[in-house]
Amino acid sequence: MAFAALGDNRRAWEIMTMINPVNHARSFEAMATYKVEPYVIAADVYAFPPHTGRGGWTWYTGSAGWMYRLIVESLLAAA
Repeated sequence: MAFAALGDNRRAWEIMTMINPVNHARSFEAMATYKVEPYVIAADVYAFPPHTGRGGWTWYTGSAGWMYRLIVESLLAAA
C-alpha cells in the first residue's frame, strides 16, 4: 500500500503478486513446498532449509482484510 501511495504502482503490483497465496500453488511442486491453503494469506513463509517456501500461520482474517484493501483501494483505484 505504501508503494501505491508513493505512486510506484508497478512495484506495488509486484509485491502483491509475490504475497498472493494463489501464486504459491501454480504447480504440484509449488503446492508440495508451500503446504498450506492457497486461498488464505499465510502470516509467514519460511526462508531457511529444510522448510524454505513453506507457509505458516494461515487463516488470519486481518491479513485477508488488508489484502482486500490493498487490491481494491490501492491498486485497482490507481489503475
